[in-house]
Amino acid sequence: MRRRLIRAPRRSPRALWAIIYIDLMTQIMAFFVILWQIERKQAVVERPSLGTGIGDQTVRMVNLPSDVLFRSGKTELGAEGREVFARLFGDPASGVLDFDQGGLAQRKLAIHGHTDEVGKKEDNFRLGFERAWNVYQEIRKYGGELSDHVIICTHADNTPARVVPAVPGQPTEDQRAAIARARAANRRITIEDIVVGTRPAGDGAGE
Repeated sequence: MRRRLIRAPRRSPRALWAIIYIDLMTQIMAFFVILWQIERKQAVVERPSLGTGIGDQTVRMVNLPSDVLFRSGKTELGAEGREVFARLFGDPASGVLDFDQGGLAQRKLAIHGHTDEVGKKEDNFRLGFERAWNVYQEIRKYGGELSDHVIICTHADNTPARVVPAVPGQPTEDQRAAIARARAANRRITIEDIVVGTRPAGDGAGE
């Protein structure tokens, strides 16, 4: 008796691309978690030099594509976005949300919302802020004292990661693809880890 082979349903190229893309972003986020933890250990070693008036120092910065975190035109985090932040901040042992600098410095997390240049500037300012705000709301699930250490910023399209090519006339297919890539790079959330040096006790400079 012949056995009938049951073939698995074929996935469309778009569905396969989505699975590959999500898997790739998951691996990238895992890499950022490891990198963040390594850099934090290095920052702890460098702490004693931060009370000498050096000023603000960006210890680390992570760029997260808005297209992964949010659906198009939306400000609420999607399931993939929540998974990203669970990987970045969900492990209490990682120390990512440990803000104790031993009195030698203050540590801040700056959350920057960026958009592309499409649409009105005022609307993009609002969109950048609302997305950064919702990222803050998601991160605060993993750290109780986060509100004392966060800076929330909106840039709209004023600080692009990539310049959008200016194309006179009707763009070609390659030019449209280049424009789309630039705009996708500019739609992002940036999380900046800042260490602010504090003035040593008894230093009355500037008074």
